[in-house]
Amino acid sequence: MPGVAIPNQITPAERLLTAAEFHRLAEVPPEFEWFANLTNPSTKRAYEKAVGDFMRFAGIVRPEEFRTVTRAHVIAWRDDLARRQLDGSTVRHRLAALSSSCSNICAKNTPSLITRSKA
Repeated sequence: MPGVAIPNQITPAERLLTAAEFHRLAEVPPEFEWFANLTNPSTKRAYEKAVGDFMRFAGIVRPEEFRTVTRAHVIAWRDDLARRQLDGSTVRHRLAALSSSCSNICAKNTPSLITRSKA
């Protein structure tokens, strides 16, 4: 871009994060990173409710257990949501919330629903 100077190197004095902070952020589990990235309070509440519902259904206690979720788990949950006679838009929204979470885990190269379903 004309007129924009991109620095060749960043000196330690210009760094806003310490090296320790930088490495600590790089180690944030993708399950937590995904949720922290939700900025709209209403969306955050709705997604928390949806993912919490799935966790209760599947017996998931720790977020890292999402890495073992398969398509069969999601189908069973979808069928349970229908059995509970939830509105179609509610079912779709809850599935979308779970899909968003699993997509982020896949982006971090960890096993999840989506990578398993392509196998």
